[in-house]
Amino acid sequence: MIVRTHKDAEANAVDEEKFISRRYTLRADGMGHSVHETYIKPGQSLHMWYRNHKETVICTDGEGQIEDLTEGDTHTLKPGVLYALDKHQKHILSSEKGMTVLCVFSPSLVGPEDHDEQGSYPLYDDDGSLVQR
Repeated sequence: MIVRTHKDAEANAVDEEKFISRRYTLRADGMGHSVHETYIKPGQSLHMWYRNHKETVICTDGEGQIEDLTEGDTHTLKPGVLYALDKHQKHILSSEKGMTVLCVFSPSLVGPEDHDEQGSYPLYDDDGSLVQR
């Protein structure tokens, strides 16, 4: 059994200008997915495209929106609203006052991933070597 606290996840946090991603589980945990708590900082818009991963997200605190640049829809996010990027949709995630979301990635992230210029995470092999950027 894996049990982690918020403080434990801080050890694997990625803190960028626009968000903080606290990584609770990663590839080394052997779950087949990774779980992250991400705080979108107030007034931020993140242009993303997870071309190497599928992601499911549920809002747990605050409000924001997701604009689907692939299919053309915009959806309001508030606690209890889930979205899933089942077709690797390009999107913009934004929040005026700040928002916390729980994210599940498949395949699992290894840990140090950071968004590239296209808003994607690179794909790493199990040993941490870069497969695709």
